[in-house]
Amino acid sequence: MKRNILFVDDDSNVLQGLRRMLRPMRESWDMHFATSGQEALELMARVKMDAVVSDMRMPGMDGPELLRRVMREHPDAIRFALSGYSDQELVGRSIAPTHQYLTKPCDEKKLVQALEQAITAREFISNKAVLDKIARIEHLPVLPRAYVRITDELSKGDPSPKLVGEIVARDIGLSANILKLVNSAYFGLARPISVPQQAVIVLGVNVIRSVILSLHVFQSFEATEQRSFSLSRLWAHCMRTASIARVIAKAEGLAKDEADNAYIAALLHDVGKLLLDAYCATECEDIYREVRESNRLVAEVEAEQLGLTHAQVGAYLLGLWGLPSAVVHAVARHHAKDPEPGGLCAADVAYFANLLDHDIFVFNVHYARPQAGAERLAAIGGPERYARWRDEAVALGISEEGT
Repeated sequence: MKRNILFVDDDSNVLQGLRRMLRPMRESWDMHFATSGQEALELMARVKMDAVVSDMRMPGMDGPELLRRVMREHPDAIRFALSGYSDQELVGRSIAPTHQYLTKPCDEKKLVQALEQAITAREFISNKAVLDKIARIEHLPVLPRAYVRITDELSKGDPSPKLVGEIVARDIGLSANILKLVNSAYFGLARPISVPQQAVIVLGVNVIRSVILSLHVFQSFEATEQRSFSLSRLWAHCMRTASIARVIAKAEGLAKDEADNAYIAALLHDVGKLLLDAYCATECEDIYREVRESNRLVAEVEAEQLGLTHAQVGAYLLGLWGLPSAVVHAVARHHAKDPEPGGLCAADVAYFANLLDHDIFVFNVHYARPQAGAERLAAIGGPERYARWRDEAVALGISEEGT
């Protein structure tokens, strides 16, 4: 089935350039073009669009206003901002209604990959009522500026750890949090790290980037009235799970990219719980009441009452943000019982790291403790391998509070 993609720009030459650049996608996409916000809305009233890519500076209805209208009137459409301008006021107004912000010039591969991944992420949400509610969220935590700048540096192909460290160092609060985290037992470093540049060199750019994102996401929800669970306990669980993922990846000799993806997925695997609790509060009260009273698994009750799980919601958010597809896939399947094909991968590591943390730390006696599926255990060679990972995770020496 073809995707309907709408491109909006008041410069017809830009649209013609996009039409030529994206010609290879004609078999997969039906591409539509509009030279104004009003024309775009009229077109969307006739054709259901999967995604809208809009310029920011346009006469009459500008990009931020158009995307906000799209968010209200067509909430399940993916919203991208594409602009060559650095007008901070425009960028600021576009943050809330925009899923991703791409800068001109944007090469074909990057644009196609971003759109395809975001549209695929939407398919994680099978419950349209929940999708509509989440899609309309104006205060969805946005990618922090430091994360975006580091991602831009990474896209150059030969990122400089020194420059990445300088990006982190410009944000005093972020620097303090990263240094505190890096020097905690989670990372088990032999010597203390005193400056951000050292942290980047020791841990690597991708890990630092994921830590920035995780810190930002949890801080975004600190002001939200948490009704269903302890935010601090969830944060500690995610950090321990990421540390255990590092242990497994090291024990199995995974390649750096795969190990980084496993770490990031483990760190962010429960982000969907934050979204559901903040924006489906009444439903979550019912879910967690059932979980505690009947000692059941959270994901099991979510699927029963919502028709989806926090794993799917988290994958949806990370997919919209453009995180690596391996990370999105791992988050989506961190409760899946059927094994991954093709040998140990990031999704396996995140799945077992989550189980091991629940196995080692009983941080809520009212929650049922998830058990490893027989098929997944068999796929890794049996329970003996799982037991070895457990021993190595215990030897890491992390307390329940993460100190």
